[in-house]
Amino acid sequence: MSSCVQPFWKNTTLLGSSSFLPKFPTKPYLETRQLKCGKRRRICGKRGGIVCGSLLPVDPWAPNIDSASIAPQLFAFSLFPYIGFLYFITKSKSAPKLTLFGFYFLLAFVGATIPAGIYAKVHYGTSLANVDWLHGGAESLLTLTNLFIVMGLREALRKAMDAKESTSDAVLGIKEENKPPI
Repeated sequence: MSSCVQPFWKNTTLLGSSSFLPKFPTKPYLETRQLKCGKRRRICGKRGGIVCGSLLPVDPWAPNIDSASIAPQLFAFSLFPYIGFLYFITKSKSAPKLTLFGFYFLLAFVGATIPAGIYAKVHYGTSLANVDWLHGGAESLLTLTNLFIVMGLREALRKAMDAKESTSDAVLGIKEENKPPI
């Protein structure tokens, strides 16, 4: 990972035998620097420039973290809340069995996608999205996951509707039995 962070002073000078304080430019808002990544940045500008006052300059509008470097960490971290979700939905016993199976099957999708992505990178030199047969196979697992979840929820809705209809039919039958003959 290349970084575009570099100190905003040109040369450091020794102010004493034990001090390594930098020599700051006299008009920092007029000065620009060629950063290591090839970009030119205005240093300590009045508007939209790099914020000074810490050890390293920080540009709040252009962070130096790219999405390709942070995505794997976010992906790995997102598994913990999902496993917590699976634990609590299983513990509650309120989800239909097929829907619960679908939520667990999503882990199979994740488990198959990671090796497929590695295989695509090693053997084809590109990402999984660019290798159609691998990407299609991985996405078919996601499609199965969605089908399991929807079919389980549909089954639960049908059972709830049938129970409601049978209850209302039973109530109507009781009311008709209790009705006095005319």
